[in-house]
Amino acid sequence: MDDETPENDTIQNQPDPPKLTVIDGGAAASDGGKTADRDRPQPKPKRRKLTAKQERFLAALIRNDGGTLSDCYREAYDTSRMSNAAIHNEASLLAGHHEVARRLQLNRASIERSSQSSALSRRRFVLEGLERESTEAASDSARVAALIALGKTQGVDLFTDRVEQVGADLSPDEVRAELEQRLSALLGSTG
Repeated sequence: MDDETPENDTIQNQPDPPKLTVIDGGAAASDGGKTADRDRPQPKPKRRKLTAKQERFLAALIRNDGGTLSDCYREAYDTSRMSNAAIHNEASLLAGHHEVARRLQLNRASIERSSQSSALSRRRFVLEGLERESTEAASDSARVAALIALGKTQGVDLFTDRVEQVGADLSPDEVRAELEQRLSALLGSTG
């Protein structure tokens, strides 16, 4: 019977060969394990959450209605037993806290993006209205006024006033003499 068993049958019934996995412990590396550290993904530094008082300080900074750091600190903390110098010092330290500074910067960047977006939206609205007016206005004068306004927009600049200074530089005495001559001509003709 052994002669009748196909050779493929014996290969299929054998278990898979073991898989070899190499683990670099880092201690045996010639560079002191520095290569293995570079290859591994570095975990992001954990962000510490702010305390409730720190959150109130941050909210006061964001809302900052013209107040100082000390005012924001007084709003968030009990400062009844602190001197003004101590309040100022603690407020400065807290404003320099990496998480407070990071979140304050994120807030300011968000406000800036929002402001830019609003300005672009208004600009687009005005330009679209002028374009519509330049083609659909009831009167010719309204269409021409819209086209002139479009021509004056930044980037088109068809109707901008340019002043060119022609001539050599004059000395202060020459400028004074020319001004006196022009003034006397103007005053003499009107008077």
